[in-house]
Amino acid sequence: MATFNPLKDNIAVVVKNFKLKKKSESFFDRYSEPYIISMAVDQNGVHNPAIDFNVMPFPHVRKGDTVSFDGQGHLIYGPANPKEFLVYSVLFMESDKDIRTVGERVESVVKSEAVKMGAKALLVANPTYATAVSLLQKFSELVAEEMKKNKDDELFRRNGTLLRDVTPPYDILRTYESENDFIKTNIGIIPLPASNNLGGQTKKIKLD
Repeated sequence: MATFNPLKDNIAVVVKNFKLKKKSESFFDRYSEPYIISMAVDQNGVHNPAIDFNVMPFPHVRKGDTVSFDGQGHLIYGPANPKEFLVYSVLFMESDKDIRTVGERVESVVKSEAVKMGAKALLVANPTYATAVSLLQKFSELVAEEMKKNKDDELFRRNGTLLRDVTPPYDILRTYESENDFIKTNIGIIPLPASNNLGGQTKKIKLD
């Protein structure tokens, strides 16, 4: 790998895979309908308030199945250079309704909760990674609670903070495994000194 320059090179944060260890409830249905919601804020998103957002549904997943991804994985963030920091939150939810509408539902919740929280004003007033961490943690709680009103169940939540001025910067090349009773997952940080062909780009939601 070429020498990584944290001042200009990009990174990507990805879900490499996840295992559905068990369903949230003992329904008679054979399949579960999990989906991933990811949100991330870097230093750019603090100074020009915005959230990198992605949602991916997975229909027809059985208990015990491992879902893997072609290429590098499912994007949580990037490819981009976060500058001084990146904070992210990943929610694994289980849908109780038509999984095809999950993306639209979640995006609507993200936008409405951002307005209610006054997220833009908070970031502008105190543009630090501590503010971003606090905001994103609260934000993920609100989104999860709102989705639960539609009878969706929260399976697992994972938060992370990556810093540029540590060794290695942004914890590049590391993979973090975590699990609870429902989900086991691996999240990786990939350095990108040159462009690769990662697809499924995240969506940037401007905070009004």
